[in-house]
Amino acid sequence: MFYFRNVARGNFTTANPTTMKNLLRIATLVLLLSAGNLRAQIPATPDVEETEIVPKDTLRKKNLKLPPLPTISKKVLSVSDSIAQINHHASRYIFAPSAYPISKGSFYYQNYDILLNDVQFGITDQLGMGVGYAFPLFMYLTPKYSMPLKKNHTLAVGDIAGFSVFTGTDNMKWLNTIYCMYTLGSPQNNISLGLGMLQSSESDGNLAVTNLSGMYSITPNFYFVGEAWFNNRQRHFESDYTNFKYDDLKMTYVDELVPIDAMLNRSTLFTSVQFRIIGHKQRTTAWSFGVSSYWEHGDRYSYTATLPQFDKTTGQMIYAPQQFTVGPQNIFFFIPSFTYVKKIGDMNDVSK
Repeated sequence: MFYFRNVARGNFTTANPTTMKNLLRIATLVLLLSAGNLRAQIPATPDVEETEIVPKDTLRKKNLKLPPLPTISKKVLSVSDSIAQINHHASRYIFAPSAYPISKGSFYYQNYDILLNDVQFGITDQLGMGVGYAFPLFMYLTPKYSMPLKKNHTLAVGDIAGFSVFTGTDNMKWLNTIYCMYTLGSPQNNISLGLGMLQSSESDGNLAVTNLSGMYSITPNFYFVGEAWFNNRQRHFESDYTNFKYDDLKMTYVDELVPIDAMLNRSTLFTSVQFRIIGHKQRTTAWSFGVSSYWEHGDRYSYTATLPQFDKTTGQMIYAPQQFTVGPQNIFFFIPSFTYVKKIGDMNDVSK
């Protein structure tokens, strides 16, 4: 129930329901028109951007692109790089052999300090033979049989047989060493231990010989090479000396010749260290420079002999005992050394 106040008369009257509905419609229409005019009068601000809302497409699959994973490039060795990794001179150090074989068809020439010339060649992939001449009067043969055990482990057995030449049969000197060599490592970096039994015309019985050698690749063209030979033996020493004693009448001194026959304990050590330079283009050629040394030490024979000597106090010749030492000298010396090696024949690779 709505009421309208009659202002002139000062009382309230009741409104018709149909009239009230019409009034509400008119009021609603007026409000709508007023809101439209107000919106038209407000200018659009440039800072506000209108965005169009697009309904989400739930059926479309999203393709996520992940960044590529980092990869490690594999280095492929060129022909020159592959050749650079091959050590053509692994079968020998300076003079000492390693357990690595000389490949079939390979031929080596080696010169050591001009005086020693050596030739090595491969009969099979496991059997090799060497012939050498040491100026001026010595030759030798060096067969070697290699047996690869597993990777970086190689065993070899061989012999070094030497004899003098251009001398008579009475003055002929000879030696023979049967050895076993074990090499640990790759052809570029390795160490070898050798044990041998030496017989010679200058010694009695069998003598043990030990060899320790090794090589280290500083660069593919630059190597450090070293070897050492050690021997401890009994050396037969024969000589004589003069001794003076009273005669049977005890009146004067007479001389006598006293023989010396003794076995002396002696040790020898031979070492050689060199830096090996391998050619860049001719990798089958190598030059080595270094020093070699020889050391011998051990027992000498000592004796006491009575000999005449001048006495300054009395001015007369008197006889008095004196101490003497004879026998092999203890020596040590070293000399510069160089080696030239050339490989000829089956290169066993693409570089010829």
